Amino acid sequence: MIACCRVIFFELLCKGSLLFGYAGGQFFLMEAFCHGSFTGFTVKGEIMKSFLPLNIRIDNKKILFVGGGKIALHKIKSVVQYTRNISVVSPEIQDELHQMGFTEICKEYETSDLDGYFLVYACTNNFEVNRRIKEDAADYGILVNVVDNRELSDFISPAVIKQDEMTIAVSSNGENVKKSVEWRNKLKSIVQRGNF
Repeated sequence: MIACCRVIFFELLCKGSLLFGYAGGQFFLMEAFCHGSFTGFTVKGEIMKSFLPLNIRIDNKKILFVGGGKIALHKIKSVVQYTRNISVVSPEIQDELHQMGFTEICKEYETSDLDGYFLVYACTNNFEVNRRIKEDAADYGILVNVVDNRELSDFISPAVIKQDEMTIAVSSNGENVKKSVEWRNKLKSIVQRGNF
């Protein structure tokens, strides 16, 4: 029911309609905005970010990770389940990440590094660098995930279970990563027991 409500909301949003939404056990009147692109909705006067769950085709698409540390490694371990067409830009690359055999560009980030990429993950531990990546990617028309910053991100990564051709993705709209992982792990145990 919640998933259906989200789809209906998105369709109505494009027409500039008003509608009710459900969050935190309560219904709220939400005002939709439509000025050529989706900008968000208001709940009690606050602008909220809403992420649409979808699957994106990435075969033959290049994905860039800016950052070569633990943060990038964590994200890559999820993405590599779907593609190995990954490049990493960073002056230093963690040994475990290096051993995974991706294209490595060992240097500081520059705007031109974005050329030819379909998706970008900003995974540095420097907020200003991550913000710059976001701004540069917007100029290129590239979607960006800024790690641990839903406000700057164009997309977020759900907690995933993948088994053969089946995938289950759990997301909290970027608001509660711990709970998403807990739900994912509970579902994973059900799948592994064969009780799904």
